[in-house]
Amino acid sequence: MITLLTDFGAGSEYVGALHLVLAASCPGRERIDLAHDIPPGDVRLGALTLARLAPLLPAAVHLAVVDPGVGGDRRAAAVALVGGGALVGPDNGLLGPAALALGAAEAVALHPPAPGTPATFHGRDLFAPAAARLAAGERLGDLGVPFDPAELLAPDLPDPRVAAGELTAPIVAIDRFGNLQLLAGRADLDAAGFTAGDRIHAAVSHHGVAGDRRHPATVCRAFTDAAHKGMLVHIDSHGMVAVAVNGGSAAQRMGATAGQAVTLGRWTPS
Repeated sequence: MITLLTDFGAGSEYVGALHLVLAASCPGRERIDLAHDIPPGDVRLGALTLARLAPLLPAAVHLAVVDPGVGGDRRAAAVALVGGGALVGPDNGLLGPAALALGAAEAVALHPPAPGTPATFHGRDLFAPAAARLAAGERLGDLGVPFDPAELLAPDLPDPRVAAGELTAPIVAIDRFGNLQLLAGRADLDAAGFTAGDRIHAAVSHHGVAGDRRHPATVCRAFTDAAHKGMLVHIDSHGMVAVAVNGGSAAQRMGATAGQAVTLGRWTPS
């Protein structure tokens, strides 16, 4: 099995090119598209997405390409996992969290493509052929020069700021429903002292300071625990703190974009 995760855009010719290389090199191998809608160049979100999806099928060869440094000096890597699967992609932070989650047994820096190969599409010309070779049963050591998998880069994942009655964390993703996924987990929500049923507020934070526009929200277990069009804060399916609107878009209501931060605090009616 080969899985694919990229920022190429669903249905793009770039995704098609990866599939064609894989189909030509190892016909009969089943392929699964994990995600191709990672925002362009968003290595952090690509890494988090790969780390939470790859464990669902740990024995697969996971081909991941979010590669804003293509053609530069970033390392091209393939990683053998303790469960029998592999990761293939740029060593720019994209593979690090998944390698940590699944256990990296060994890693190689891939041999460069043949001279004269275009420098801007390593997904097609370097990573997909390497993934195909691994899926066909070749040894990892035949693909490149070994290096310590502990050297794999990881993305910047800053800790949230937590105090009694307040939590501030960056927005790492906004899904198609307008839900805001924050770089914080259940333990952070607990440390702030927020429990189910609490009335709190959510505000876009600027330079670590919550903005004046504060939106009332309720800490809930699921969307339907909030009133229709009501804002809620909950732990999402990936164990991360999320801000949502039952039947609406939290991003639209708050005017929030990925990369900003959100501050959650106790609700104090004016």
